[in-house]
Amino acid sequence: MCLGNVQWGQSLLHIGLSLSAHLEICMKYYLTGKQAQIVDKYTQESLGIPGIILMEKAAEKLADSIEMLLTKSFSKDSENKVFEKKILSIVESGNNGGDAVAASWMLKDRGYDTYIYEIGGISRKTESYLTEIEKAKEHGVTFVDFSGRLEDIAHYSIVIDGIFGVGLTREVSGIQKEVVEAINSCAALEKESRPIVVGVDIPSGISAGTGHILGTAVRCDATITFEYIKYGMLVNEGREYAGKIYCESIGLFVPKTPQEMASLLSKEGVGHLSDPDNMTAVLRDRVSLYVCYEFDESEIKDRLPKRKSDSNKGTYGKVLIVAGSKEVYGAVYLAAEATYRVGAGLVKVVTDIRNRDILCDKLPEAMMLTYDTERLQESSKKNILKNKQKECLDEVFIMDYKASIQWADIILAGPGLGTGDISLQLLSVLAETVSDKQKVVLDADALNIISSGENDIHFSSFVSKVGLGNVIITPHMMEMLRIVKSRYNKQTYDFMLSGLGYQSDMDFLKNYKKEQAYNLSYSEGIITVLKDARTLVAYKNTGDDEPGMEGYARDCELYVNTTGNSGMSKGGSGDVLAGMIAGLLAQNKNGSIKDTVCTAVHLHGRAGDMARDRVGERSMLARDIIDAIPDVLK
Repeated sequence: MCLGNVQWGQSLLHIGLSLSAHLEICMKYYLTGKQAQIVDKYTQESLGIPGIILMEKAAEKLADSIEMLLTKSFSKDSENKVFEKKILSIVESGNNGGDAVAASWMLKDRGYDTYIYEIGGISRKTESYLTEIEKAKEHGVTFVDFSGRLEDIAHYSIVIDGIFGVGLTREVSGIQKEVVEAINSCAALEKESRPIVVGVDIPSGISAGTGHILGTAVRCDATITFEYIKYGMLVNEGREYAGKIYCESIGLFVPKTPQEMASLLSKEGVGHLSDPDNMTAVLRDRVSLYVCYEFDESEIKDRLPKRKSDSNKGTYGKVLIVAGSKEVYGAVYLAAEATYRVGAGLVKVVTDIRNRDILCDKLPEAMMLTYDTERLQESSKKNILKNKQKECLDEVFIMDYKASIQWADIILAGPGLGTGDISLQLLSVLAETVSDKQKVVLDADALNIISSGENDIHFSSFVSKVGLGNVIITPHMMEMLRIVKSRYNKQTYDFMLSGLGYQSDMDFLKNYKKEQAYNLSYSEGIITVLKDARTLVAYKNTGDDEPGMEGYARDCELYVNTTGNSGMSKGGSGDVLAGMIAGLLAQNKNGSIKDTVCTAVHLHGRAGDMARDRVGERSMLARDIIDAIPDVLK
């Protein structure tokens, strides 16, 4: 089952090795370490599946995957060291180590030479781990010493990293750090002469909640994870250190809906996130109920608006795009064409008059309403000199603009708009005119204006004017940081950062972007599309709360997108995404807003992947993403 660069029941992240299909669920959940522990506990205590059974099931899948790696990755050359079948498991004494130990004796039974090195740096050994150690001895697995030298590792075919699992929260140090660094030193060897490093569940040293390195981490060629991909393997350093990811089903609890997952997680208790006094504690503890998930490919196709034979252009929605200053003319074109390319029926653009010619040439299908920035600025200066009210837009334009707003089903504002007085007035008129039956997508400069704190429009007041549930914002990380800072007074914000031990604003946001996206969406009643290497979509649920659960994080969910690539890190990609969101919303006026937004984000990444395949990551441009949209939608 494949979704972008993530395959379930098969190899993940670009490798093209296939296992048999294992995970037969449509919605995929990405768990933090705490969440994974809660699910594991529930499976054992409530579903009655003993931990030792889960461990040996995981070990069986681990052994299967290792055999597949050996078979598919190397030629059957008798001189190739892989076919000496020497496999080393490096383990600590927790359940993660137990998985690796059990896989060792299973592989021994299949004819492989298996070896175990017990680090022994942790005093407490789990009962399941001790059971598997005894079985390994009974099955004839060889236990070895380890000096920390490269030579101790280099002659093995496979090195299994069973040191730490999802429960790690401290920095790796001491003997474990020495061992991790010795494993990583294998990367300096020639590919043909170095072992394949395979992680168990998550690379040791990677935070399952943030993807950051905790002191040091094992750089894996492949990671075999169980039932759920861990969120930390998708983001930050974890994305690179996990290598090729395999996700295998072992019988853990799998919910049918995000709400069911959140309901389970909520039973463990969590701080009340709508209480500002609890915010720092909740972020620090990371006992998150943020349910991160992604749709299956088949679901994405089902969520696309259907085309009808008895339809007209009005059937597929009317989109008004307020974008493009005289300095940034490309943004309006990219957003408008993307809106049309995903199937919107009508697009009207409000932009500076200097953008008229390029739009007429590149996108003659779009209607236009223009203003003359230079003339309006000159008029504004004269008004100030005459001590008159500072107004930029003339009355005739405002009347036409209001009529255009009322005409539209969806309004997209911000791409390349600029942050001057004219842009400010355009947003003010928009907030005053839009109805609660319309949806507004805010991107780029629209977000910069309402989060700057330097004018009469503030983020919360703008959102409340537009209406609860009617606003979708699409910030990149820097824009998100401005929004976050605008919502706290300086004393509260500084206290939060210092309480969490951060000096840098951006480091704080990178570590807690899930939490901040959630908190913004929950408190403001909006959909937040936080653009990054892994784009997040956060939205507030509108269903009734269970008694006693009002205001808890289960009321908000997070969609994690795994499509896309580094070639999309170019100017204009965000304008294309904003246009795609607006265009799909226009066609699905009565459908789920959050599902439509998630679909647009997924398809945007898919189009980016197709553009990469055509022209390469380094050379692709935003317009290459647009060119790929028709093929993605076929």
